[in-house]
Amino acid sequence: MSGKKRKEQQAEQSAEQEERQQGQMEQETVLEREPGKSGVEQELPDQNDNDLAAEKDGLTEEEPGQEEETAEAEWMQEKEELLDRLKRKQAEMDNLRRISKMEQAEAKDYALHDFLSRLLPVVDNLERALESARSDQKVPDTHVDGLEMIYKQIFQILEQEGVSVIEAEGNPFDPHCHHAVMAVESDETEPGNVVEELQRGYRHRERVLRPAMVKVCRE
Repeated sequence: MSGKKRKEQQAEQSAEQEERQQGQMEQETVLEREPGKSGVEQELPDQNDNDLAAEKDGLTEEEPGQEEETAEAEWMQEKEELLDRLKRKQAEMDNLRRISKMEQAEAKDYALHDFLSRLLPVVDNLERALESARSDQKVPDTHVDGLEMIYKQIFQILEQEGVSVIEAEGNPFDPHCHHAVMAVESDETEPGNVVEELQRGYRHRERVLRPAMVKVCRE
């Protein structure tokens, strides 16, 4: 009986050793894999990782194209803004040139305005002298002719410089070119019209050189 027990004990010990060895092999296999996951579960993350990497690659490939489109849109917008600013500056320069030309032309046209206004009293005195010589029989005709010639020459020069006489007597009163010194009763003209011109007025081109001094018919 003792021999059989020994054999049985040896068989049991051999079986236990085999079970231990098999358990160790299984444990080593599990350790080679990720903790707490089966072989199938370990393969799935690899596939997911591959899919995520592919998506990232796709996004990485699309981002340069989007950046180029954005940069081009910004460049076009900046170009339009610069062109608009350039057009505005050109328009401003054109306006400045036009205004400058107008001012230069006006300055040229009216350069003698002050001089002509100072010359008018001389013309007035010459007219008075000519009227007095015509009415005085003692004054020789040659003197009267000489005064008339001087007066005509001066007036021709004034006309060449753009000076003209302001019409007053019999015309409606215009405060821009007439200077009323009194209002009188008159049946010869309508109310508001100039009855008499006391001093001749002149216009230099489009500007009033001196308003006419007049009497106005009372309304």
